Amino acid sequence: MSSIIKKVAKQHGVSVKEVRRDIAEMINVGMSSTDPEAVMFWSQFGGKAPTPEQFISALSKSVVAGT
Repeated sequence: MSSIIKKVAKQHGVSVKEVRRDIAEMINVGMSSTDPEAVMFWSQFGGKAPTPEQFISALSKSVVAGT
């Protein structure tokens, strides 16, 4: 997953640290959602914010599964 973050950083001309920070911000916003589908998605992390790598992995799996 780190290679994905590096690739995104390179494509957008920003640092890896900036990409990781932006993903962490999106995670925090997403975890506060009350939408039932969002709540179900975030529940897999046991109430703790996932790392950007964990988030990307889980999101990829949910997209592939169609959920």
